[in-house]
Amino acid sequence: MPDPNIPVSPEGGTASPGGIPRRTVTRAAAWSVPVAMAVVATPLAAASGGQSGTIVFDYPEYVTGPGMVYGTITGKVIPTPGTALPASITLGYPNTWGGPTTVSVNVDGTFSVVGVTAPPNVGSATLTASAQNFTSGTTKLTVLQNAVPPATDGIVWGENLDVTLFRGNASTLEKYAVPAEGLRGAGTLAASSVIAMAGGYRGVNSYLIRSDNTLWSHGDGGNATAPGTNQPVFYAGQFSFSGSTALFTGENFVDVVGFTGGGYVLTTHGRIFSWGYNSGTGSLGNGTFGPDTNIPKLVTIPKPDIFVTAISASYTGGIALDSKGRVWAWGINDLSDLGTGLTGNQSIMKPVVLSDGTTQLSGVTQIRGKFKGGYALRSDGTVYSWGDGTGYMNGNGLLTNQNYAAPVLTGPGTTLTGIKLLPKFYHEAYHSAALGTNNVLYTWGYGSYFVHDPASVANRQYATPYSGSLPTGTITDVALSYYGIHIRLSDGTSWNWGDGDYGQDGNGTLNTPQRTPVQTLTGPGTPAIIGGFFPNSHGGVIAHK
Repeated sequence: MPDPNIPVSPEGGTASPGGIPRRTVTRAAAWSVPVAMAVVATPLAAASGGQSGTIVFDYPEYVTGPGMVYGTITGKVIPTPGTALPASITLGYPNTWGGPTTVSVNVDGTFSVVGVTAPPNVGSATLTASAQNFTSGTTKLTVLQNAVPPATDGIVWGENLDVTLFRGNASTLEKYAVPAEGLRGAGTLAASSVIAMAGGYRGVNSYLIRSDNTLWSHGDGGNATAPGTNQPVFYAGQFSFSGSTALFTGENFVDVVGFTGGGYVLTTHGRIFSWGYNSGTGSLGNGTFGPDTNIPKLVTIPKPDIFVTAISASYTGGIALDSKGRVWAWGINDLSDLGTGLTGNQSIMKPVVLSDGTTQLSGVTQIRGKFKGGYALRSDGTVYSWGDGTGYMNGNGLLTNQNYAAPVLTGPGTTLTGIKLLPKFYHEAYHSAALGTNNVLYTWGYGSYFVHDPASVANRQYATPYSGSLPTGTITDVALSYYGIHIRLSDGTSWNWGDGDYGQDGNGTLNTPQRTPVQTLTGPGTPAIIGGFFPNSHGGVIAHK
């Protein structure tokens, strides 16, 4: 039976804390679109008299992917008092970079360089701006590229509603761990053909990147989550990337995540594409608040020094980590979901900030989306949370929403430290966890289905070691499904506990609930050996060999 701490929704699943059906939250209000004003500077005519001063760029580094054109590179010429500005400046490029050789200087001293092209290889070098009698300015031009994960076999168990586990041709419960065997209507999955998989909302959407650099959906396709139609499709569909969303030569998909009404995919070139629900929420991150779309759109990168290295998803929005360790978020924001210090939904990625409201969260190595919020692991081993605080989901002892990132605590005033891994979160999980360098699994948030303690379903205010007995061995990966917790040991075995109604335990039973960890099996008495977890489905588990 559903835990009494989480009200039952009209659709038979569980509602968001407070009793509001999850679907209702995304459609609850209309949102206004901010209007941007453009300012055009006038080029300066040739100046007379003496000239001297300094040239500076606005950013110390500009970043893009291989073969791509950089965003507009800007700077300013600062003349010595009493002297004149030059009419133009000269640009000196490193070998294999290209662009205009001169640009005009505006009357206010600013300049803009458009059309600088990166070489096809990763690296960095210096761009120089010079003018006679002026001290030259420099900035770094960097080319980065995300690595494509090795292709593996998919392995899945649990709820397969509308074939969201890429398993079979009908909605079934998989009581054992079985191969993700095919793309319904489009053939089988060959051995070692899965780059990444991710679950979305229950029965509606799940995604798979195939080793031939194609992106596929499974599920009923509602809310524009599947390509080609807004109506239920109940089979796999392949997303098309063409025209303004065509991939560059050598650009490949590296990761995919699902949210309640759509998804995001990250490429080697640091670009994010989005699709799905967008009406009033800004979930697509492309500067619009509608309409919904099943045609992938390019998420807007707001600054020229941002190169995205990782993505995650919260309830109906996205989270991105860049190469400098900074965190960005966009989408629905009615419960402080974004941690940006801002009110209202956001259609462009905004910086996640600290409690002063201005300092951006940085030094981050991992990000994870949760229900109406997110988590970030910093390089110092601390975990920061933001968003909806009901059920103590922020791990700070409070039930209030938090519109900024602050440390998860182990008790009043005591920061959780020594963490090395955040779990793969299903984006609507209400409970949380983190793995310490000492092999201790900390948990907090909603206590439904005995996820924290075999003897209690009480919510947990602070991050505290799991109260039950864990199997012997070193934990190497962790995942959170909607109903439970899943761990992988160094020997490749998988263990699960929590609600088992949908076969999430993978041991051939439908236990409700499973209070202590049980081993995932491929069949009676045969342990499943996995390589790690992908983000989970609502009542299923998605992993890889």
